[in-house]
Amino acid sequence: MESLVVAQVALAAVQNVLFATATGVLACGAMGKRSGLPEHTALRVWGAVLAAALAISALMYLWLQAAVMSGSPLTDAGQAVGSVLTASHFGLAWSVGFAGALAAASSGLLRQRGFLLSAAGLVAWAAGKAAASHAADAGDFSVREAIHVVHLLATALWAGSVIVAAILLRRFVYEPVRPPAQRAAFCAALSYLATAALVLVLVTGFYNAVQDTAQTSAPLFSTDWGRLLATKLVCVVLATLLGGWNRLSVLPRLLLLAARNDPDYPAAQRLFDSVLVVEALIMLAVLGLAAVLGHTSPTGG
Repeated sequence: MESLVVAQVALAAVQNVLFATATGVLACGAMGKRSGLPEHTALRVWGAVLAAALAISALMYLWLQAAVMSGSPLTDAGQAVGSVLTASHFGLAWSVGFAGALAAASSGLLRQRGFLLSAAGLVAWAAGKAAASHAADAGDFSVREAIHVVHLLATALWAGSVIVAAILLRRFVYEPVRPPAQRAAFCAALSYLATAALVLVLVTGFYNAVQDTAQTSAPLFSTDWGRLLATKLVCVVLATLLGGWNRLSVLPRLLLLAARNDPDYPAAQRLFDSVLVVEALIMLAVLGLAAVLGHTSPTGG
């Protein structure tokens, strides 16, 4: 793999994390509000900063793509940027995603409608990413591309909410002095949201895998793409098992102890938080593997 492509993969992994955490900030802010936790200005600012970083990373990726497409050195890629933007399908897809990132970043300036602008911007980012992916082989506005948009959004919602909640519950924003009932309600909302997002991830991911593997007659695990996919699936299974344990075993006891204001509640909350941290770390691996998969041909070519 050429050095420029390696740089693209690394930057794409960073973008995946930024997109997921920006989505997670949005989701956790909404769940916190519904759970009775106070609204924090820091969350809105954090989301805008993440989206701004996403926009900056998009500019960096565009420069790398211009160098790859033109075959020119990285220092001379600026001459090809205009052509990439105006004369390639990637340029159109990139423009949609970049506009979305800018919209999400600007939402931090708004208080009343910032949520809607940020959500719309993140959807646009996902649409741009899907249009520049393997899913675009079926054409723009195709069913396959639409399903991939849903897959990207569901993955970001699942991974991002877990990652951000793991930080929030470790006293970054939601201090432990908050009433147990509010923290427990937030954990329950997180569990329900993650479960719903996971279902969408699995359904759309299965569809994408079937479409991609149909492009080659080689055995799945004989290609780099197939082995990467298998590794990603192992990580997804591990994250699912951890999330399932938290929801089915830890959360019911957590809710019961919180309702009673039981002295054993802090221990149960620490257990939930610890499992969530491990799940968040696995999510980071999933996002990184997704970036590598996105730059690897299913056909092995």
